[in-house]
Amino acid sequence: MAISFPSLPKLSGRTIAVLAAVGAVAIGAVAAGASKDQPATPSVGAPAAVQPADQAPADQSTDSTRTSNEAETKAAAALPQCRGAVLVPVDSSWGIPMPSIYASKSTTCNLMYGDDPNRGSTVYGDPDTAIQVLQRNLNFCYGTHLAVDGIYGSNTRAVVKTVQRKHKLVVDGIYGPKTRSAMNWRLYSSATNSWSRSCSSPL
Repeated sequence: MAISFPSLPKLSGRTIAVLAAVGAVAIGAVAAGASKDQPATPSVGAPAAVQPADQAPADQSTDSTRTSNEAETKAAAALPQCRGAVLVPVDSSWGIPMPSIYASKSTTCNLMYGDDPNRGSTVYGDPDTAIQVLQRNLNFCYGTHLAVDGIYGSNTRAVVKTVQRKHKLVVDGIYGPKTRSAMNWRLYSSATNSWSRSCSSPL
């Protein structure tokens, strides 16, 4: 027995084009949905994701810097207290008044928070003079407004920290040889009994 099939309607060229476009859109949507479900495959030559282990050298560098800074602070704190002032010659005409060791031309000493009287059982020298010399210089060369009171209090320490930060030193608030050498100073001429109009770092 022969099977007969219903005859299909003839489609115009425009109808066929529309159906083809709809089918293409549907296939594109299915493909896009499938791609969302698949994990992304890195392209060839793309850099690999940074792993936590890659950050270890930076952490070690930070630890090394911190250890170095702590050692530098301890070294500065271990120096003797500045208990006098001396005019350090710069040339034949000018010098710098700066804190020094008592009865010595050496300026390898320190001043730090709490200094006003002598430290410990030491009773000689004049820490107040050393601190006042520093305070006057900070006021003139760095535009600060410290009371020139000979007390190394919180205000003086804060200004010293600002100076250390400005000159890229360890910021510990201790006035010591590295701070002394980096900071700017006002010069004094004994011959003419006059002060320089500006500041410099001639050390």
